[in-house]
Amino acid sequence: MILRAVAVLVLAAALLFPDPGGAAVVIEGAPLWLRKRMERSAATVWAEIRQDGSSSASDGLRLLSLVAERVFAGYSVVDSFYRGEDAVLRLRPVERTASWRVEIFQPQLASPVGGWFREDVSGLGEKIRTHLGDLPVDALSWADTPLKELIDTLCSPRLPGWSASLLVRLEQEGPILRVSFIPRPPFVLAVVPRVSSDTLPVMLRSDLNENILRTLSPVVGLPIEWVSAHSEKVEEMAAESLRQTNIVGNTRSVVDVSFKPAQIATADAFVDSPKYSVRAWVAAYAGSDTKYPEIGLHAGRKFLPVSGWDMELYGEWILTANDFTLESRWGIRWSPWKNVLAGVEQAYPGNVTWYRLWIEGGVRAPYLWWRVSEDGDHHAGAGYRLNRRISLEIYYDGRDDDKISIRALSDL
Repeated sequence: MILRAVAVLVLAAALLFPDPGGAAVVIEGAPLWLRKRMERSAATVWAEIRQDGSSSASDGLRLLSLVAERVFAGYSVVDSFYRGEDAVLRLRPVERTASWRVEIFQPQLASPVGGWFREDVSGLGEKIRTHLGDLPVDALSWADTPLKELIDTLCSPRLPGWSASLLVRLEQEGPILRVSFIPRPPFVLAVVPRVSSDTLPVMLRSDLNENILRTLSPVVGLPIEWVSAHSEKVEEMAAESLRQTNIVGNTRSVVDVSFKPAQIATADAFVDSPKYSVRAWVAAYAGSDTKYPEIGLHAGRKFLPVSGWDMELYGEWILTANDFTLESRWGIRWSPWKNVLAGVEQAYPGNVTWYRLWIEGGVRAPYLWWRVSEDGDHHAGAGYRLNRRISLEIYYDGRDDDKISIRALSDL
């Protein structure tokens, strides 16, 4: 009775003072992932027993064994002895447990995201089962927290952003550990697609934006960490979806997608056709009484007669709003350097030859273009592209009375 009372007091001390800071106890016969926690608890008890000093060495081991059997439900102490300065407890399950089975319960995810999750958890159930070994079911009354930590450790590298949830079910064939998964915030709340192109008009890109929205909808609501781990698959999924569209197929465009996971994720797609170039725009003028709004269209066919030189045959049509006068330009241009184009074109009416230079700067960057005719007339613009559609420029036309004006352009 006295021994039992002391065991209870020592057990209370073990719960209040979990860090022994000295005396060591070695546990044998328990799973490795559980052993260190058991040794820390047992060492706390052992330190209290040794500090008391009223028990002999053999009584101390006997008392330690008694407390261990109460603390570590499901295990019995089959032997206790000294190994140098350390106390050793050899344990075994009180009842032999049938082999554990592990069920991985996958969350309901839309295709193809569900397939990615299946790949991530492939073989995970067997890996967990090998760690369980012959863990007694009764041990779960005190080992549930270290078991959860073990499962999280095994799952985290494969499933960042997901928390494991455990459920034990006892059946005649043996215990079953069911592992399900709960998404952990922060989540992807929305995807913002942004399609850019040097060869396709804005009116065609809007359909591609909608395509990306539909394609990437399965990743909305999922953990950012996990989606980030699958960024390359997300990018390929979006790119492949764009390749299946008639717009990309008919123009033989090359697609490149960059996905940045965040609560408001962005999917930047660059769609460029190596064969065709199409652009439409509207323009309005300020500061000139001779200039009227106009609408323009550029259509070109690219080819490479000389390796490394991008060349294009093109036609441009510009319609003036006040009298519907149509100017057409037919020309050829090439790119000797990146973002630089030079060419020659024939303009109608008038059948005038113009030599032309473009220096492109991209979005939120300046640009410059310049034309000079065979008659010595100059036509130029220096501007800044505010976004993917709108740009403002200082416009010069040496043929007009009001030579300088401000022009605003919006791509269609």
